[in-house]
Amino acid sequence: MTRALLKAFVCGAAGALAWVLCEPFFPKRIPLGAITLDSRFTQVELIFTFLLGAFIGLAAGILNGRERGGRSNVLISAGLGLIFGAVGATFGHGIAGMVYVLLGGNASNGNMIARTFAFLPFGLLIGAAVGASQRSVRALVSGAIGGGLGGFVTGALFDPLSQMLSQLMLPAQIADLPPGFQAEAGAPGRAVLAFGLGLLIGLFTALVDLATRKAWLRLVLGRNEGREWPLDSAQTLIGRDERAHVPLFGDPSVPPLAAVIARSGNQYVLQDPGSPIGVGHNGVRVPQAVLSPGDTIQIGTLNFQFMMKAGGSAAAEGRAKAVPIGGQPQYSSPQLQYQPAQPLQPVQQPSAAPTGVYAAQPATAPQQAVVVTSGPLTGQRFAVQGVLEVGREGTGIGLAVDPQASRKHANISSTPAGLMVTDLGSTNGTYVNGQKVQTSALRSGDVVTIGSTNLRVE
Repeated sequence: MTRALLKAFVCGAAGALAWVLCEPFFPKRIPLGAITLDSRFTQVELIFTFLLGAFIGLAAGILNGRERGGRSNVLISAGLGLIFGAVGATFGHGIAGMVYVLLGGNASNGNMIARTFAFLPFGLLIGAAVGASQRSVRALVSGAIGGGLGGFVTGALFDPLSQMLSQLMLPAQIADLPPGFQAEAGAPGRAVLAFGLGLLIGLFTALVDLATRKAWLRLVLGRNEGREWPLDSAQTLIGRDERAHVPLFGDPSVPPLAAVIARSGNQYVLQDPGSPIGVGHNGVRVPQAVLSPGDTIQIGTLNFQFMMKAGGSAAAEGRAKAVPIGGQPQYSSPQLQYQPAQPLQPVQQPSAAPTGVYAAQPATAPQQAVVVTSGPLTGQRFAVQGVLEVGREGTGIGLAVDPQASRKHANISSTPAGLMVTDLGSTNGTYVNGQKVQTSALRSGDVVTIGSTNLRVE
């Protein structure tokens, strides 16, 4: 809530700045009985609208970039907010004018209902610009919703507040009027519009953004504790690189790409892309792990808490206990669910038969498996029992961080004759020892290439 109030105040101040810069150029008197305003008024009004959207978008973009972290993110978000805010406000002003006229408003009288609904598309397009600066479809939609709400409320308050303030200022203006002119009393209304629109757009876009996010990371130990990052992308990249979705600073041991959180439906999977310092999940170093609300993630000296909304309610938020990484990497089963190793069963030696001949024992077939030799899952061994589905959304071997792999790329299956690989109509094809195949038998030592991942048959 603190961030929402800060965003509201900063965006309100940005709107007020646009009013301060433009108000001196508005005409202060118009001829008596004039219904339409002169061209100079229209020109200043267009500039005022342009700057209003640009400044609100710029202010929100700077805050969005700071929340993400890194100088480049601040510059990119600020630039996007500035450009989209100016364009959105310009188009929104035109649409608002048409809505106002369609609902019965005109230049000679006020119409509160027409004004209220006319401000809705105006605020919506500025709010969409605020969301677009976060470079997320969800943020763009939530920004549009929040901006629309802010514009609607501003329109509802515009007429009563501007009329009340105009009555207070009108006597002083009339005293300085020459004969045949009347005071242009729109300054208070424009002040209400500028500050109120910025304030409410900032507030509502922040609140809607908080309400619509499904999962996020919270930094609970390290520089800038309390900072949060929404997990909106199919693959959220984490590391000491400003281009990452979650850029990390303050620990020089963190590599440019330290971890990846892959989203598949409602499931979020933490993956180690081969980081030299490893990735911890609840205190245990892992190559990958399915995340649950409240889980702790360790990257170097930094600790995060994974938060996720489920069934309309968020997991309990709070400072997670910092847990050091310990132990050796724990490898997952093909379903990405960690199973404890089964204890070895003692082997019972056959007792000697009276005839001195041992009873024949059935031979145990060696377990068939593939080992990942390149890519983010390097070193992991997957037993092949039945059919193993491989791909970005594969239920057997999930390659969510391999952009060259298809969603369901290939099947590796166990048959009486040995292992077989079958391509499932993938975009980039499946290769065995460098040769593209549709279906192929596999022998020990063969290398299967799926996307940028190599798997060796054992």
